Amino acid sequence: MKLAFDVDGVVLRSIEVILDYVNSITGRNIAPTDLLTWDLDPLKLSPSVLREAVDYLYSMKSIDPYEGAVETLEKIYEVSPRPLLFITGRADPNTAKRQLETLPWNRSVPEMIVIGGSRDKRAFLKDSKANFIIEDDEMHLGDYLSAGVGVGLMLQPWNRNCKLPVNARFDGWSEIEVWFTNNLEQGFEPIR
Repeated sequence: MKLAFDVDGVVLRSIEVILDYVNSITGRNIAPTDLLTWDLDPLKLSPSVLREAVDYLYSMKSIDPYEGAVETLEKIYEVSPRPLLFITGRADPNTAKRQLETLPWNRSVPEMIVIGGSRDKRAFLKDSKANFIIEDDEMHLGDYLSAGVGVGLMLQPWNRNCKLPVNARFDGWSEIEVWFTNNLEQGFEPIR
């Protein structure tokens, strides 16, 4: 099995950065728990404010990871003969790669491949031969499943009501680590 990870909302706490920026510009007090979907359109924010917030996110040198992300990714990398694979919806995947490289890795920055450029990641999944993705954006999960790609949903406030029958649901990185370890014990092949 070749495993891929989304970046924003899975590894990086990107939504917090976006909302902090939006709140500072608009005077609002929007929290991630206020979101019902990944799309911010229901918040009735001006497109220019959203664009500025996303540009600000992309320009940041580093973004805090979710608890346990770095440690779990390091454990997966240790047993993997290949680089970690990240598939992002960002138009410029290099912004995500730069931020991933600045995470507090214990040893050295693991080899990684960061690709993407669209919320619909089917083409990137196919090109990279990834057959399982850990994702938080529910928009294309059904498409991935229909294409034969396994889906692990990283539970976040904006996707907790997702009704799609995904392969696994994770309430944090500790659950991903347990899932990965259990699959290794059952003959799961690391990222190949």
